[in-house]
Amino acid sequence: MFSDNEAVWIEIRRKCNQDVNTMPIKLYYREYSKTEEGNEVVPIEATYRTTDKATLNYLRSHDPNLPYFINTVHLQNPYKQTQRLEGYATRDNFRVRPPSFKIMYRSKDTTLRSRYNRNVLSKKENALTQYYDHEEEYKGISKGESQQCWSNSDIRTTLKQYCTNSTLHGLRYVGDSNLSAVERVFWIISFSLAVLTASYYIWFLYQKWVSTPIIISLSPEPVSLNEFPFPSITICNMNNVKKSEAQRISAGNDARKKLLLEDRCNFENNSATLDFVESAITWNSMRHFMINVSQSCTEMLHFCQWHGNLTDCEKIFNPAMTDEGMCCNFNSVHKKYLFYNPRDWADLNITFPPSSIDWTPETGYEENAAPDSVPWRPYGAGQFYGLTLVLDADIDEYYCSSSASVGFKMLLHNPVETPKIAEFAFTVTPGEETRVIVTPRISTASKTIISVPQRKRKCFFTSERKLRYYRTYTQRNCILECEANFTQKICDCVQYYMPKSSNTPICEKKDDACATNARRAMEVKLYDDDSGITSFNVSETPSCNCYPGCYEINYNVQISQSKLVPTFAIADGYVKKNREYFT
Repeated sequence: MFSDNEAVWIEIRRKCNQDVNTMPIKLYYREYSKTEEGNEVVPIEATYRTTDKATLNYLRSHDPNLPYFINTVHLQNPYKQTQRLEGYATRDNFRVRPPSFKIMYRSKDTTLRSRYNRNVLSKKENALTQYYDHEEEYKGISKGESQQCWSNSDIRTTLKQYCTNSTLHGLRYVGDSNLSAVERVFWIISFSLAVLTASYYIWFLYQKWVSTPIIISLSPEPVSLNEFPFPSITICNMNNVKKSEAQRISAGNDARKKLLLEDRCNFENNSATLDFVESAITWNSMRHFMINVSQSCTEMLHFCQWHGNLTDCEKIFNPAMTDEGMCCNFNSVHKKYLFYNPRDWADLNITFPPSSIDWTPETGYEENAAPDSVPWRPYGAGQFYGLTLVLDADIDEYYCSSSASVGFKMLLHNPVETPKIAEFAFTVTPGEETRVIVTPRISTASKTIISVPQRKRKCFFTSERKLRYYRTYTQRNCILECEANFTQKICDCVQYYMPKSSNTPICEKKDDACATNARRAMEVKLYDDDSGITSFNVSETPSCNCYPGCYEINYNVQISQSKLVPTFAIADGYVKKNREYFT
């Protein structure tokens, strides 16, 4: 709706080798007067002024008293096909590109100036008629020529338009023809380098995601103490053979026991034992000998306090066979939950309570599990809820030691693992109070990562990696079993502390060199894949594939020690024999 004396100017500019001043202008101007009747504005008289007689005759033939105003603006020739109002040239118009037009609306509150007289309008109308004649020439172009394939110039034009209107940084300057060739080459090089750099980092991140699709993070949520077990503790006296037993065997005539004694103390064989029948040493004879010459758990453990209560040590500790000989173990699962064939392992006076359960790091404790089920759980943190022991080294009975000192070797490990004392245990010196602060390290995994290939996530679920002897998969169990299989393959026997079947022979003194080389080759292969094993005279390379378990629990320890002195009062429960012997 236009107000009084308001004019609308429509200027159509065609660029087709024509002067802008000769372009026709059609002006439709509508005057009317108004009166107020209530709140309505009612037209009284409408007058149409135009130089187009056809339009004027058309408007006169209609009733001007319409219920609404009609302001009609003719922008194009009614006999001409509608032009596309786009900023890009179409494919059909590439050969003969018609002049584009621009529409401008100009609003004025004043009357038309006198210079826009009828003569000017007539000249522009003639120019518009001339343009229509040129339009007919465009239509005369053959259909085959308008639909021909794109030429190189067409492609360059399209690329130039894309570069000019692109929002990518630097690309718009490539298509800017106002810049010099040097500047455009500079922007081409800069843009190419930017694309290559971005592509490199994208590829780097993609390769990193492909190679390590698993995210390892620290959980901020605390874990309740009743959800994980207290660590299993294995303690071994460094004395391999009691002095009294060694003197008795040396004074006797049993060549088999003398050979086993030399084997336990790593002594050289003498001429009397070289002709000994090798088949005479069986696993049973080996086991009985080690039990007789080693310090028993009853002799080693003098005082035990668990969960703040004084406890009989025989009820919470059991003998265990390790690579250091006979040792004492606390809080390990029963052997029937540790091995597939527990009958291959002797009981060794096992005194496990009947409430032992089948616990694994992956399944955890059942909701209805009794609080005193083995493996036991901590009731709380601190010394009072922990384990307090008084150990008797019995230095007077030392005959040969596994190291160059006296005391004990202690290892904290998973309740479902067989410990390797010789490699990973820490020492406890007699005559000192040793405090061990335990920090559990629990590893859990989301079930969704089971779809990720094992070589990428580098961990095994229990259902994915089955061991030959152990029922529960852990990395240490896998390594020890792999060492046993490799030793049996190379030496046709296994060490006495390794997992084995009932028909597997135990390595004797003559097999000690072969078994030692096999163990050293295992250690080199596990921790340095690039190193060779030729120096150990082993022709084959062990292959274990022992990734960590997706569900595992390990224990980190912090140790502090202080000297015991007999000059002040000591609790009578700690003292064995007398205060001087205790300190």
